[in-house]
Amino acid sequence: MKRLYSLLRKIFPAQWHGLLTALLYDLKIKPTINKKVKSPFTKGIIVLSADFEMAWAFRYSKTKKNRAEQMGLKERMNVPKLLSLFEEYRIPVTWATVGHLFLEKCSNEHGTIPHANMPRPPFFENSNWTFFNGDWYQHDPCSNYKESPAWYAPDLIDQIMQSSVGHEIGCHTFSHIDCTDKNCSPDLFEAELKACIELANKKGIQLKSIAFPGGTNGNYLTLKKLGFTSYRKKANYNIDIPVIDERGLVRIPSSYSLDKSKYNWSVRRYIKMANSFVDNAAKNKMVAHLWFHPSMDEWYIENVLPKVLENIRKQVDENKVDVLTMEQLAERVRS
Repeated sequence: MKRLYSLLRKIFPAQWHGLLTALLYDLKIKPTINKKVKSPFTKGIIVLSADFEMAWAFRYSKTKKNRAEQMGLKERMNVPKLLSLFEEYRIPVTWATVGHLFLEKCSNEHGTIPHANMPRPPFFENSNWTFFNGDWYQHDPCSNYKESPAWYAPDLIDQIMQSSVGHEIGCHTFSHIDCTDKNCSPDLFEAELKACIELANKKGIQLKSIAFPGGTNGNYLTLKKLGFTSYRKKANYNIDIPVIDERGLVRIPSSYSLDKSKYNWSVRRYIKMANSFVDNAAKNKMVAHLWFHPSMDEWYIENVLPKVLENIRKQVDENKVDVLTMEQLAERVRS
């Protein structure tokens, strides 16, 4: 199916790709479902995770590097709105958080480079980012969350932790690095995770799950060594079950990204697409993992997301699905 979809996208001009995708949903070809395995669950499971990264995600972006601070401020504006929605529908979320956001402030104490104690990645390029010159931390304002609110978010992390729905704080590395074995040494990855663990522990948080920045999965042995239990990774099917990998880590499949796309779809179309993942997870007693960036389009937050959460809550109330954080799902799988 993936090969057929790729072939069709090559055949049809770019302006038709949105119509092609919509057609696959209308024909119920998408979302794809793993029919090769028997589900161990008695009902469907919905997982929501957020890549909570603010300006750090966009410093070396190929498309938004000049908008890093703007995107960070947009995320700061959206988080309280999102928390309010999740509380209204009683939906817990795994907030995969960039470690630097825990800081209330940082400074360039020795007048050299920010965070001189942290190792740097080598110059690299991947499908999303280009880092070819300068210092990895050259954009760090070396300020505080009140003066540079796009780069720090201890106040938002406190709001997440104080929510009544029981959100999970997960990991998204300290500085939003490429975690692949090709572009990240074990020493760099370990330093990034240890920095996150130390800052989280100060708030009484134990980090157990990770969403790799930009889907740059890698360095699993280090992840295991430092006590993590699960990670998010794109699978061959949209609706699937988690597996315990060869290192004893729970690999949780990702299913669908919640946000407005470049295609000019209607509100109804967006709602129908997102709900198809929830409905199929319930029907097949499998996992649908919906993920998003808190910098998502405000139009989507106002018009689409409430209807998606309403459907999830309805399925929960009808005892068709459970909503779990990544850590909770990993515990269920391991037990």
